[in-house]
Amino acid sequence: MRAVLAAAALVLAAAVLATPREAAARYACSKTGEVHFRAADGTKLAGLRFGKSHTAVVFAHELGGGACQWMPYARQLAAKGYLTLAFDFRGYGSSQTRTGSAKWRLPMDVNAATREARRLGAKHVILVGASMGGTAVLTAAPNVQPPVNAVVSLSGPAEFGRMKADAAAAKLTMPVLYMVGSLDQDFVADAHTLYDATASQDKALQVRETADHGVRLLGSAATRAIFEQFLAAHR
Repeated sequence: MRAVLAAAALVLAAAVLATPREAAARYACSKTGEVHFRAADGTKLAGLRFGKSHTAVVFAHELGGGACQWMPYARQLAAKGYLTLAFDFRGYGSSQTRTGSAKWRLPMDVNAATREARRLGAKHVILVGASMGGTAVLTAAPNVQPPVNAVVSLSGPAEFGRMKADAAAAKLTMPVLYMVGSLDQDFVADAHTLYDATASQDKALQVRETADHGVRLLGSAATRAIFEQFLAAHR
């Protein structure tokens, strides 16, 4: 598992060092609904916003992805009555590239996206992260104020780069849903580790019979139904 994460961290380092033009070309998608905001350290971030609601679902992407990979589903959820915000982490898409220690502050980006969702009118916020994004939302959630209403991790590893979601899980008091594919190698073990470490009494672990990872888990109608039931219960 640690070898997998070490390799992933190297890929992330390469991604965040891409020029803004290269990143924008790689992750280009519709500008409709584009929003811009800043993290606490001044990093310029961008995202895609759809719908209007007092409940926002904030989507954090996986390694090598971006806000665009969430766009189709974010639009679907918006049509079901949610405000959705899918954002690019620093070094991805239209967000600013940072170097040095600043490039690893992904939980800070989650916090900023939560603030932006609230600025857009949300009273309740649910954080959803895929793979790397799952680790980021779990790590960020204990420090977000006011607290978010719920957190979902899709194939999130217990550790990624400098993020330690296993330690953060012990501070989570809000409802948490973990989803992972049964054939998704070490991520299954990490999902169990994170579930066991989570302090909240309102927690669930769904191990689906698939090799799908991260965003792709929601390609299954049955898995989407479970996910959306969780959202509805905590909106």
